[in-house]
Amino acid sequence: MSEARPGKVYLVGAGPGDFGLITLKGLEAIQQAEVLVYDRLINENLLYRAPESTEKIYVGKQAANHALPQDQINELLYQKALSGKTVVRLKGGDPYVFGRGGEEGIYLAERGVPVEVVPGITSSIAGPAYAGIPVTHRDWASSFHVFTGNFKDEVRGLNFPNLAELEGTLIFLMGFGNLPYITQGLLGAGKPAATPVAVVSHATTNRQQTVTGTLSDIEQKVREAGLTPPAITIVGSVVSCREQLNFFEPNRRPGVLILRDARQSSPFAAMLREAGFRPVVSPVIKIEPLGLTPELKDAIANIGRYTWLVFTSPNGVSLFFRQFLAAGGDLRQLAGLKFAAIGKATAANLANIGFTADYVPNKQVSDSLAAGLAAQLTAADCVLLPRSAIANNALVPTLAAKCRVDDVKLYDTKVQTGRGAELKTLLTSGEVQYVPFTSASTVDGLYQALGGDLAPLDNVKCVAIGPVTAKRMRELGLAPALTAREHSLDGVLAVLKEDMQA
Repeated sequence: MSEARPGKVYLVGAGPGDFGLITLKGLEAIQQAEVLVYDRLINENLLYRAPESTEKIYVGKQAANHALPQDQINELLYQKALSGKTVVRLKGGDPYVFGRGGEEGIYLAERGVPVEVVPGITSSIAGPAYAGIPVTHRDWASSFHVFTGNFKDEVRGLNFPNLAELEGTLIFLMGFGNLPYITQGLLGAGKPAATPVAVVSHATTNRQQTVTGTLSDIEQKVREAGLTPPAITIVGSVVSCREQLNFFEPNRRPGVLILRDARQSSPFAAMLREAGFRPVVSPVIKIEPLGLTPELKDAIANIGRYTWLVFTSPNGVSLFFRQFLAAGGDLRQLAGLKFAAIGKATAANLANIGFTADYVPNKQVSDSLAAGLAAQLTAADCVLLPRSAIANNALVPTLAAKCRVDDVKLYDTKVQTGRGAELKTLLTSGEVQYVPFTSASTVDGLYQALGGDLAPLDNVKCVAIGPVTAKRMRELGLAPALTAREHSLDGVLAVLKEDMQA
């Protein structure tokens, strides 16, 4: 019997932080990953592009705090590949630019594991570019030199006499804590004190901040500005180009925090990008399908007894038809039913299946759906209502007053509380300016993730998708700054655009 063949490991560069700077090939690798092993500083949006079944393992490192030592990361990749899995090792920037990708690749290759490298855009080039600094320019620098500023001792440090003689641009990565050592070393080796220097913090993200100065004063300016790592240090005359080429910081897009389930985030994120916003995904809820429950199984087996099929969310549409077809249902069995949808998005999802909604209320709220549909029902009707397990409104009592209603639970909405620290940073750092709540459950999710502390929301504008969500916000002590007139994602986007242009 032949031995099982190992899987394959892709060493993928995720780019410097901006979601849009992933390569197409890198994104394709993520989309086929069975195991995703990822670093610190990876844009969260990339993680949600992997299949829902993908095993995600965080192995990020920061100064004196390694989630997993490098030798254990190497072995982890090997063991996952040995089990036949397609493994994506997602690394910030480029895998081979101070990313230990070479170490990981050799470790795997020596053990017979196929390895493919997908280069990424390195922060050593993208960071300066986003700060308006070209790393080369015919008038000032015909070369650039990249160094790590993260080292254990001076013996393994930098040869400053050699560096000081270089005519090109000097770029130091991961050296924020060693900025005094770098500047004093260059000065001590004879580099002119007036040499331009820039320090770029959180490059290519909405938190990007750049401080410029000279070798003699950059330390003080960085302290005064309160810059925080990660940061890139650029030394050379090309820094002067920033005055004309600083395209990003003056025109940065307002950040919008997306709290929805990760699998629902992409369409909203695409809408925001097209409208000039910068989506920041940090889910506080997760949609969990309940599967083919006895109640749902009975409803599908007896689908002919219903006259109306009523959906209160796009989730309900997708999950119902998934279970219907998985249970052996035939769409032709639904030919005699009428369909109701709570709003345009739900109706659009229904149309994608091939059915037109017979009734959509003017207002996308359960009360409007209940009142409008009840007016069309008679005692001879029978309604199937597949929806969320946490739904709590007057829809069922209102409809049940007219005819039989089977309220079948399709999915549950679970609060995710593990992102509290990340959310507080996003809310207080200037990374986001708007927080749209697209359901009452997102309100509960954020509230619980923050431990009930609403202070981080003081400097952002909170947006309610509709009156039910706004009511829940007020119950928890959070007043909406904006409320969508049309209770949909389009409505949320409309009020965001109006406020941005005001």
